[in-house]
Amino acid sequence: MIQIGDYVTGYGSGYWLLIDIKPKIATEDYAGKNVSWKKGDIIGKWAILKKCFTSKMKPRIDFSYEDFSWLQPVSKEISDEIRHYFEQNPKYKEKFERAEIRLNPMISNCFLCLPEDKVSEFKEVLEDLPEVYTMEDFWETANTYKQYAVLPPAGYLLNLFTYPWNTDKKGNLLYFKWELTKQ
Repeated sequence: MIQIGDYVTGYGSGYWLLIDIKPKIATEDYAGKNVSWKKGDIIGKWAILKKCFTSKMKPRIDFSYEDFSWLQPVSKEISDEIRHYFEQNPKYKEKFERAEIRLNPMISNCFLCLPEDKVSEFKEVLEDLPEVYTMEDFWETANTYKQYAVLPPAGYLLNLFTYPWNTDKKGNLLYFKWELTKQ
């Protein structure tokens, strides 16, 4: 059984330290062969990982998150090699331990065919969003601009930032930041 504090391998190459576990919550209903869930159900776990070494045992600090089911514990030999490296390199160990967690957020995007004379107005409306908001909250705030949402290509790309474990009680993703870029 893998636990916080264990060294693991996963989807990304190299050796990682499991630093946290978050619930994986369904953001929509799903029914497939031998599996189904409802929006809001806990359907797994997210592993929050801190990379300590590449697969060739080169020091490398990085952060990631992935489905917990992809994790495998490292072998005893690799675990011993990691511990030995840290013992022999206390400066790297301290740097690794002090490294601030920096996870790349998940992005939901929307293409907009927004007239140039509406861009500043649209940005002002988005400034009124609360600190965290659901997609429903977003479109409630920006309702009059929904008419400009299109399939690509489009003049603007709107990105909404979240983490996949940040949901409300109903399973709606909670966004915390937006970015509008001209295409």
